[in-house]
Amino acid sequence: MKQNSTTARITGEWMWSDTIANAGSDGAHKVLSRCAEMGITDVYLLVKGTAGKLAYLRTKHTDLLLRDDRDILSEAICAAHTHGIRLHAWICNLEDAAYKAAHPDAGMWHYVNARDNAHINPYDPGYRAYMADIAAELAAYDIDGLHFDYIRYNHLTNGWSQEDIDALTAMGADTGRIRALMETTFGYRGQPADGSCIFNAYRNGDRDARLLAEYRRTMVRDYAASVIAAARSVRENLMISAATMPEGAYDEAFADLHYGQDYRDAAALYDYICPMAYSMSFGMDERWLCTVANNAIQMGNRVVMGLQAFGGVSSSRLMRETEVIRTYAQKEPWAAYMNGIVLFRAAQYDYAKITVGAAGDMTVKTVSSSGRPYRWVQIDMPEGIRITDAHHGRGYSSDTTVWVSPDGTSVKFFGEKDITTGAEGHLHLCCEGDSLTAEHLPVVRVGGEQEYLVYTQSSQDSDSPL
Repeated sequence: MKQNSTTARITGEWMWSDTIANAGSDGAHKVLSRCAEMGITDVYLLVKGTAGKLAYLRTKHTDLLLRDDRDILSEAICAAHTHGIRLHAWICNLEDAAYKAAHPDAGMWHYVNARDNAHINPYDPGYRAYMADIAAELAAYDIDGLHFDYIRYNHLTNGWSQEDIDALTAMGADTGRIRALMETTFGYRGQPADGSCIFNAYRNGDRDARLLAEYRRTMVRDYAASVIAAARSVRENLMISAATMPEGAYDEAFADLHYGQDYRDAAALYDYICPMAYSMSFGMDERWLCTVANNAIQMGNRVVMGLQAFGGVSSSRLMRETEVIRTYAQKEPWAAYMNGIVLFRAAQYDYAKITVGAAGDMTVKTVSSSGRPYRWVQIDMPEGIRITDAHHGRGYSSDTTVWVSPDGTSVKFFGEKDITTGAEGHLHLCCEGDSLTAEHLPVVRVGGEQEYLVYTQSSQDSDSPL
């Protein structure tokens, strides 16, 4: 089992550098102080995205700077550490539009469309050297970790250059047969597509399908190892993590062939992985999260679960998933290897902070990360807690209407127009009943014409029951 240099619990956010830049000259302090208040422990700041531009200044690759007037990474590190947050530099690999434009021959070869995209061959020596530069430059900053993304093939139909074919032949693969499997799977050369053909061949132990998967795994593993080595040549104990596709936890054939991203390889490479277990996008429920986490841990990984906070996810769903992971993380023997959650991504959802007083009073602070106003706010209580009274405070319009349900399980603040007067607002509730716990929080929902996603954090001033 991979050993971390820290066993700290993580509540993290993936964050684009624009989130800080667009918040003004003191954006790092504004954004990171809000993160700290809302219980965020780790921020994964995008400093090199798929466009290939760099959001930090201390680089020899100055032609790739996203901007030359501010070092967003330095600002974020300073603000994060001031507020007790760990800052990870998040970099995209193997999808790099800028590098591909400058070095077209480094691009992956699509099975039928040649080099028609921005994906880079993992074996390309120039790209490996370039990304080693990036990793070393970032390791020289006072970051807490280096976070890898797109550390994989994007699709089985990419990675078909003559160099790839020659390497497969040298491994003893029958490349003609592999081509037949590919063409049957994807319906090339006028054939009807059988999307499971090559994957079923792998599952059935087919030698050529397995050699193809082994080759792709080797390319990804060797590429990752070379970039990690460059970072650790500067900072030996730098924390290294990676965002991974969730299929690696439960569909080896698909993960190995499609992505070349194997979870056993990941366990040897990274201090922990962040499976991007976006349940709504995958059509799954919260039980699927436990399957992904459990299998990833059994393959030797420490895990921080990536949760979906975009694309129509409701507040109740996000809080339910958060509770499932927190509960799972308390169970042995997995507790030592389940390190927390990370949300994708900052500025796409809002926050609510629940503070409980000693006399059964509760304050709900709402924070709009985008500054959008609310037409309504609804707070649904967990089982066993009843609202006896409610009123609005700072940040809400004086003509806000308050409605408490007859059974006291829900309260709604609403108006004919926007009810918020700023990005932050305070709502006050009097409650009775059971104790509030971090695992059983009220669900806060906000919205206008549509409902917005809210992540809820607790801060209990008293252990007294409500």
